[in-house]
Formats: sequence, C-alpha cells, structure tokens
Amino acid sequence: MEANDDIFDTTKLSFAGDFDSQIQELMQYVRLTRDEVEQLQTLLDDLEHTLHSEWPDCKIYAFGSIITGLGIKTSDVDCYVDLPAWQGPPDEVCVRRARKILGWRRNIFQNVFAITHAKVPIVKFYHMPTGRNCDVSFKSPAGVENSKLLAYWLQSDSRILPLTITIKYWSKVHNLTGTNLMTNYSLILLVVFYLQQKNILPSVQFLQKKVQKFFINSWNVAFNAENHVNTNEESLFQLLKGFFEYYSTFDYEKFIVCPYLGRLVEKKLFNHLETVPNDFALYKDNVYSQDCEPMRLDSFMCIQDPFEHNRNCSVALYPKLANTIVASFKIAVHVANDVNNFLKSILTRTINVGAKKKKNKGRGIVKNKNKRPHNLSQHIITHITKNRFR
Repeated sequence: MEANDDIFDTTKLSFAGDFDSQIQELMQYVRLTRDEVEQLQTLLDDLEHTLHSEWPDCKIYAFGSIITGLGIKTSDVDCYVDLPAWQGPPDEVCVRRARKILGWRRNIFQNVFAITHAKVPIVKFYHMPTGRNCDVSFKSPAGVENSKLLAYWLQSDSRILPLTITIKYWSKVHNLTGTNLMTNYSLILLVVFYLQQKNILPSVQFLQKKVQKFFINSWNVAFNAENHVNTNEESLFQLLKGFFEYYSTFDYEKFIVCPYLGRLVEKKLFNHLETVPNDFALYKDNVYSQDCEPMRLDSFMCIQDPFEHNRNCSVALYPKLANTIVASFKIAVHVANDVNNFLKSILTRTINVGAKKKKNKGRGIVKNKNKRPHNLSQHIITHITKNRFR
C-alpha cells in the first residue's frame, strides 16, 4: 500500500489541543475508515469465488489487524483457506495451485506469486478493486484463533485500542517494526502483557479455566470471552507513559514476557523440562512427546505466544535492533513529563534502524522468502465495523 505511506509523515498532524484531542486526530489520520473495512468483503468474496473453482468446499477465514481492530491505512489482509479433511493435508502444492488459479483472473488479482519454502507457505497478490495486498495460507488456522483472542483483549476496555494503535504507529514511524524488524504481533503482546500487570486484561490461563478445550496443532486455543472487571482508572496518557516506563527498565535477560500467565516467568525455568512450572503442563507434555521443540531462549527478548507455549515470538529480533527498541523506550520516558507535547515528541523521527525494506520485483514461484506484512473470519465485515466503529 505504497500510496498510503504518507500516513507516517507526522508533519501532517497538527498536535493541537490536549492529549486526548491529539490521540483522536491520530486515530482519524491512520485508521481504516468504516467504508474501507466494509470494502474488504469484496476481496474475500472474490478470493472465495475464485478458489471454489478448484476447491468447491473450501472456506476463507481472514485474520490479523483487520479482525483485531488494529488495521491502519497501510495494512494488508491475511487469509487462511480451510480445506475439507478428505482432500488431504494442505502443503506447498496448494500454494502453487492457488497461484496459478488467481493468476488467471488478472483483472482482479495482480502481482501474484508464491512463497513455498517459508515456515508457512503463502501466495501473495494485489487485489485491484480494493487496492489491498493479501497473503493467503493453507497450513494452519492458528492465526485465526490468535486474532480472536487479540480482538477480545483489545475490545475489553475503551482505552486499549487507541493505546495499542498509538504504540503501533510510533513503532512504524521509527522503523522498529515491519519486514526484517520486530513483528507487529510481538509488539502487541508487549502491550497486552503490560496491561495484565495493571490488572486491566486477564491472563489466558484465567480465560481457559471454564471452557472446553479446543486443540490446534497440539495447543489449546479455546478461551472464554467473558467480561473482565478492572478498577484501573488511569488516563490514556498515563497508560502510554507507563508502557514506555515499564519496558525501558524490563529485565529482558532474566524474564519471559508471558501473556498466558499474565505475570513474569524466569527464563532459567525453561532451560530444563523438569524445572518448567506446572502451569505449563501442556508444554511439558508436548515437548516430552516430541510434538514440539522446546522454546528458544537465546534471543534478547523472549515473548511467549499466548497459546503456543514453545514459540518465542521475538526469536528473530537481532541485538542491534533490540537495543534500539529499548533505547527508544527510554527516549519516550525522557520526554513524558510534558503532557500536551508528549505525543509530538515521541512521534518525531529521531531514530532510524534496521534493514531497509526490499521490494520483490519477481513473479511466479519465489523460494526462501519469509516476508510477513501487517496482518478478516468469513463474511464478518459487517460485524467488525459494528464493533470497531461504535
């Protein structure tokens, strides 16, 4: 969505009025409008209609930022294609076939190419009617379930969505998240974990206590979306300032960011299976039975997936970028005393770090690529707009 890259030009923001007025202006500047979200149903319909020619019983589920409410004007769309079990396990053959089928409809799908040797093989395309890029996968519905959880958390309190979008935007302005950088998902989990320390959000362990288990890839992804009552009355400014303060002094070497328990867990406990806390019984069973590999602990940050407990979501975060992220947290704390100028100060481009984004000019089958853009379930666009634009 290169046409919308100018939303990261902060000189177009007036930063007028008090802090809350500035946040409102920012939301209007960067978020997808109701009409833009509703138009994405066209993308889902076109994709489903096209793939039905090959897989008549397939179902399309969208996930990622559009579902969670974090979609901004540069956001792409992620979709999972669910194939009937009788058609056999999906593999890279499905991705290759989808690339060919989508390529036949050049008036709708352009720049179609497949990434077949990634951990999750995908086919990518540009959807002409909506002007959106889209990634389509066949491997696992785990992303769909994760998006449901994030959507629940983000809608639990009226402060959380603007807080998270502001932090996401801040990270984009300073080139901290994106391709070959920190993932948006990791950053969102940092926000979630911070809010769990404030007792604003519940842990996944709590949400899974009174619900029947539902397993995907040996992990329980069920949760009870019940109302969580919190007594925290901090302002949006206080929460934003507190986020930067919390992670500017966080002991990344010692602790795991653990949204599953909602509290700090020492890394060293995961060095050996026998010392892993009993709260992670499923993790221990899966590792012992070799259904999964142990969680990697060798990265600067260790951000544990809320469902898939052996997944360190920040494992690819290289040291230079990690140090710059922490330095950025500290800079934000340094300018936090001036409430009305805080937002303008943290959104000033003072830090540039990380690999430059590379454009893929090739077409057809592309191997050994793992580009993941910003991250809709089947036919729920109307439901999304009702809940995100109240």
